[in-house]
Amino acid sequence: MRNHQRLLRLIGQMAAAIGLALAFLPAFAADFPAGTYSVDGAKPTLTFDDKSQFRVEEGGKTMVTGKYTSKGDQVEFTDQKGPWACTKNGQKTGTYQWKYDGSVLTLTKVTDACTDRVGSLSGVKWKATH
Repeated sequence: MRNHQRLLRLIGQMAAAIGLALAFLPAFAADFPAGTYSVDGAKPTLTFDDKSQFRVEEGGKTMVTGKYTSKGDQVEFTDQKGPWACTKNGQKTGTYQWKYDGSVLTLTKVTDACTDRVGSLSGVKWKATH
């Protein structure tokens, strides 16, 4: 009987430890990689700062600025201003799945009604310019 009680106690402790680990799993997810990126060293550049702001520049001019938020493996862009900004209702915000491998950032559309942003961000390899 004693061994049975010990076994049950051990199983309970293991279940509690697994539950605790799963509860904190999102906290251990990789952080979105802030920095400046380009495609094959070409223009435009895409920059993410550490204050949740992004900007796209081409030829020394800012083409779009906005905010980004990241949760897990998804990042959400909300355009604010600039000649390339998607500012129509329903197009301001787009959500993408992100992956960072080495120094390459790839973005895959999850939901986005702004076809220009989708065409610019998805399907390309954004390489960190450091």
